[in-house]
Amino acid sequence: MAEAAGPPIASNPTVYSIPAHRSFADALADGLIRKHGRAPDALARGRILLPNNRAVRTLTEAFVRISGGGLVLPRLIAIGDPELDDRIGGALDPLDLADPVLPAIDPLERQLRLAHILRGPEDSAAEAMRLAADLARALDALAIEQVDPAKLKEAALLAPELATHWSRAFDRFLAVIERWPRELETLGKIDRAPRRNLLLHAIARRWENRPPTGFTVAAGITTSAPAVVALLARIARLTEGAVILPALALADAMPDPEWDALGPDEEGKGVESHPQYHLKRLLDRIGVARAEVYPWPGTGRSASPAVRGRAVTHAMTAADFSDKWSALSPPERRLSGITCAELADGASEAQAIALALREALETPGRTAALVTPDRILAARVSAHLARWHIQADDSAGQPLSQTPAGTLLLALAEAVAEDLAPVATLALLKHPLVGGEGPDRLVWLDAARDLDLALRGPRPRAGLAGLDERIATVEPRLIARDRAQRAWHHLRPPLADAAQILVRATTFADLAAALRSAAEALAGQAAWRGPDGRAAADLIAELEQSPAARTLTLSEGDSTALLGEMFAAVPVRRPYGGHPRISIWGLLEARLQQADLMILGGMNEGTWPAKPSPDPWLAPRIRRALGLPGLDLRAGLAAHDFMSALGAPRVLL
Repeated sequence: MAEAAGPPIASNPTVYSIPAHRSFADALADGLIRKHGRAPDALARGRILLPNNRAVRTLTEAFVRISGGGLVLPRLIAIGDPELDDRIGGALDPLDLADPVLPAIDPLERQLRLAHILRGPEDSAAEAMRLAADLARALDALAIEQVDPAKLKEAALLAPELATHWSRAFDRFLAVIERWPRELETLGKIDRAPRRNLLLHAIARRWENRPPTGFTVAAGITTSAPAVVALLARIARLTEGAVILPALALADAMPDPEWDALGPDEEGKGVESHPQYHLKRLLDRIGVARAEVYPWPGTGRSASPAVRGRAVTHAMTAADFSDKWSALSPPERRLSGITCAELADGASEAQAIALALREALETPGRTAALVTPDRILAARVSAHLARWHIQADDSAGQPLSQTPAGTLLLALAEAVAEDLAPVATLALLKHPLVGGEGPDRLVWLDAARDLDLALRGPRPRAGLAGLDERIATVEPRLIARDRAQRAWHHLRPPLADAAQILVRATTFADLAAALRSAAEALAGQAAWRGPDGRAAADLIAELEQSPAARTLTLSEGDSTALLGEMFAAVPVRRPYGGHPRISIWGLLEARLQQADLMILGGMNEGTWPAKPSPDPWLAPRIRRALGLPGLDLRAGLAAHDFMSALGAPRVLL
């Protein structure tokens, strides 16, 4: 991305905050249109850096809502979110660097290669893949924080003082740290997180010497990783640059003593679980005082009273200052517009949320959204809404393991793993994608039901031979023998073909190829239709072509556990076409937008905030020694999401 010589660098940083009582994306779009004009091409000369691809979509929709007509958008560029598997935007990946950056290794290929390194003689492939996923996250954490290798040597001195299992895990971790760079060098690739660091630092250096033309805005980015901080600090000091933060508590809502008490202190400790801690750390690292942050001039839609935002901030103050609540005046404690509902169980909660969403549709133009990290709750609400022919746009998607294509592949693996036991075999044969369509499907289902009757009773011998034997000796009280034989004669050939294909798989790549062939033998091309079919086909093709998957051998019973974990990690999102006024958002999607009614579901301990998942590789003491964020930081991020969502006009907890 070659940039012409631009204006000189500004001496004072430009940082804004959009308060929680305004929709971030709408306020951002409104402010930029006001500043640069409503001419169709007024924004085209600028660029906006956003945290991830989901934020790009959200801001695009906000511009469409506010423009009211034709508009040429600025360049919307994702800096990449390793947690979401997002790559850095192409505009930040220039081809004309003095030292070209190596391509990034694919995350699945990396996990497979790490699993091969970690797998012991007694480990299953599924266990090795699980350990590799955790190890990849630990490697990314070190890369994102740019931990000096010297710190690893210092931390190694602490290992003997740890419990035995932590000491062994860290020794194993250090061995991988030493071997993995050589593996990458052989491949001519680099991990995605270090690659992002190199590109962000390169852009920061370029813009220091040659500022870009047009305006440059970094919006909604709250991570304080060193590479991101370097770029944000540069953008804040560009003449036409600005950094815009979401829901930063200014001095009128959070006095300076409370702000200063958040830390971090000289030892790097701070109140990580506080919703403002990560923003304070970011401002400290880019060298901006909170007093230098201005309110953003844009308004947008979905505004609630500012007094409510201050009341929420007061309510979520740190424990050392919580006594101030009783001394606040009544207006400063007012939470008008927020309603709380307590329900007996998850089923009742889902039904109540669905009713509230349906009620919102009775008011023309009103929008409503469910915000929850609980995917089971989201699925239940979607099912209730579907009864009223309301298709909610669930932006977090559905795991591949719960879609028709995913369940077909899992049912295939399960049936073969159980040697064609009746329950698993019948579940496969009755799968909605198996047996064709139209009249052929009805004939297939009739045969499957007859087979169901014939197989009732004691479990037959394993494999096709056992099923053949049972059909030949079926008891007439269950079903007529000739009828059972006709059904089995219809169902056996494709089932036998699929089973023979899968039995021969010895490596993960073989299993992927066998699943593809077996699925087509039973379901034809219907196995790959729709968003879930395409996602399954892409994953299967990636595994078939992966060199690492060809070396990952399978043990007995590996296939179902391995595929189950892998499919559960692949989200399938429906294309556009859901209800325009009803949405279901995860916490990430809700960070930059609001609806007229925000329903915060799953407000239960352990769900929101989620229980911190321990790092199996790095003990808490080791993490502190390396300068990595503590596990409580996620609780602080979840609290910030909660605080931001409470800014909608109406909120139901």
